Amino acid sequence: MEPSSAIALNKLPATALGGDVGVAAPGSTAEGFGYIGVWVADAADCANIGTSAAQNFAVITSSTFRDGPTAAYGNFAGLVDGKGTLKAGGANGQRSISIAQTTPDALTIDGKDYVRCVP
Repeated sequence: MEPSSAIALNKLPATALGGDVGVAAPGSTAEGFGYIGVWVADAADCANIGTSAAQNFAVITSSTFRDGPTAAYGNFAGLVDGKGTLKAGGANGQRSISIAQTTPDALTIDGKDYVRCVP
């Protein structure tokens, strides 16, 4: 049997691991902060993070939320019972982002399901 050359669908490209993606990608093991990470609606989209083709994604650190070209900033708290609201602001105004985490690799953001990308 030949070794598989398949790459995991949820793998981030090495070229994307700078800036907020590099900070978010390892995630967090701190209680209530499992939502920190890089998230996509479809695992295949992990390969597009860091490119103009990126869509349906969220990059979340302890103080930034980005789901497009610009980030919103806040001082985010840990989730309680797997749920919380991130209050963030930036160039596009103020936002309240509802999140719920059901497993370490599954997050719901404003009612839409996402999966974790890994470095």
